[in-house]
Amino acid sequence: MRRRWMVALALLLALGMAAGAGILSSRGGLPEASHAAPNGDQMSGGASTTTVAVSTGSGQPGSSGGYPAAPTRTNASAATAPINQGYAGLSMFRGNARRSYYGEGPVPKAPRLLWRFPKDGPMSSPSSEGGETRVWAGTGWTGQPVVLQAAEGPRVMFGAYDRAVHFLKGETGERFLPDLPTGDLIKGSVMVDPDGYPLLYTGSRDDYFRVVALDRSKPTVLWKMNADEVPHPVWNNDWDSSAVVVGDYLFEGGENSYFFIIKLNRAFDAAGRVKVSPKVLLAYPAYDAALFKAIGDRTVSIENSPALDLDPARGDRVYFANSGGRVLGLDISALGLSRAGYGAGGQAPEPEDVGSDGGASSQERSWQPGPDAVAARPALPTVADPSFPVVFKFWTGDDVDASVVVDDEGHLYVAAELERMLPRAKQLGQLMKLDPHRSDNPVIWSVKDAAKGDKGGIWATPAIHGQMLYVPTHTGRLLGVDRASGRIVWEKPFTYHAWGSPVVVDDTLIVGDTEGWIHSYDIRDPGADPPELWKVRTPSGGAVESTPAVWRGRIYVGSRDGYFYCFGDE
Repeated sequence: MRRRWMVALALLLALGMAAGAGILSSRGGLPEASHAAPNGDQMSGGASTTTVAVSTGSGQPGSSGGYPAAPTRTNASAATAPINQGYAGLSMFRGNARRSYYGEGPVPKAPRLLWRFPKDGPMSSPSSEGGETRVWAGTGWTGQPVVLQAAEGPRVMFGAYDRAVHFLKGETGERFLPDLPTGDLIKGSVMVDPDGYPLLYTGSRDDYFRVVALDRSKPTVLWKMNADEVPHPVWNNDWDSSAVVVGDYLFEGGENSYFFIIKLNRAFDAAGRVKVSPKVLLAYPAYDAALFKAIGDRTVSIENSPALDLDPARGDRVYFANSGGRVLGLDISALGLSRAGYGAGGQAPEPEDVGSDGGASSQERSWQPGPDAVAARPALPTVADPSFPVVFKFWTGDDVDASVVVDDEGHLYVAAELERMLPRAKQLGQLMKLDPHRSDNPVIWSVKDAAKGDKGGIWATPAIHGQMLYVPTHTGRLLGVDRASGRIVWEKPFTYHAWGSPVVVDDTLIVGDTEGWIHSYDIRDPGADPPELWKVRTPSGGAVESTPAVWRGRIYVGSRDGYFYCFGDE
């Protein structure tokens, strides 16, 4: 079956790339020579109709036929609300499909170290990259833990450089499930199912992306996908991207530079245990020969986490980028998500029967995975062969590892690195706001971060909050940027190689640095240079590249020193 799938996919890929070449070659480059872009990667959006589905057929995007009527949504803040509405918690990297939810307060006022994990020595393992083997320790970029509020207390889950996913009690740091071993280290953030299914989704450097059941005596892999099982994978077989699941569809990118849409077919068996029967709907190569020529190499992968913009008026889209600097948007309207009532941040519409917790709000409901916890979801259109056209394509000129963030107007915030030193990247800048629906020129504003030494730019995913955007740069700057104009409102000196993505909870900006400090700033006044409220350090001073998780008076975060920490008030 695998060989037949690969042969069919290879044939369709060849046909799709040939058709795409004909369409894209008719589109001009950027208006200035210094902005020369690879084969259709213009400062434009909405014009391309290249179909990139594994197969084509019915259910073309933009059609309203066959879709159920969308329920009326009353949650005006869905763009920044958590994706999980049936229970309280932070279930994925940056909390929702727009990558704009950061956790729940209160934020500690004078935090100290409450516990660290493990007790018997650091988490570490050897791993090879580019033919060089070295020992990796702790957690790194992006490495944000998930925190779910169970009846017994918070449950914390994360992947680490010791080749395992860990499952800890948030109050004590003790295990509540055995570790899940993998064949190599885990760099990205794990995700727990937002709808109440006892499922965890994670990739690893061992080639595999996994779907894991959490309702057994130990975590059990139900399904896994090998990064090499696609035609012509490039770069390598890691899975750094943190998946997003909306309406039984999983969206994920691989360092093989392919983007996937997978129908999970989640259910429970007769014994009440969770099961899945995944079907790959799309395996899209985010590269082509023109991109390789423009960047001068084949080092192209997808390391950022996909972001969704669900809009019943303009159509549903998924955005992602690759290390060649290409930012892509695919039309996923054929799946019928927003028309079925899914919110801007991927939230399922609130069912009439909210389950065992009665009428309690989502922030009062506990994570209790199992058949009783899974509320009825709206019916989605059955589409035998959905197609997912490319509707946005933009070239930044250099590696984009940071995740695209979508605001409440559908604008994109994109952070790029500066390593290749191409003219395009130097002229455009490394932090930009894009309007993917503006056909002539999507760039609203951009900010430069020149190289310091041999590198510049941004690895961290920006945080948006109110009228501001916050992000540290690789060169040692912490920036507060006005979202409307792109003006740098304030700038603070920071540590070099600052890759940790900041979070904002209760008008408090929290971000880690490479000297082991976690900083807290008061950002109640968006126009002021924010004062530092406190800072707390890992005992070793080990770098904090991972994104912290803030949850109800606690801060959970891993460090490159080999340990995972919980900080909070006395």
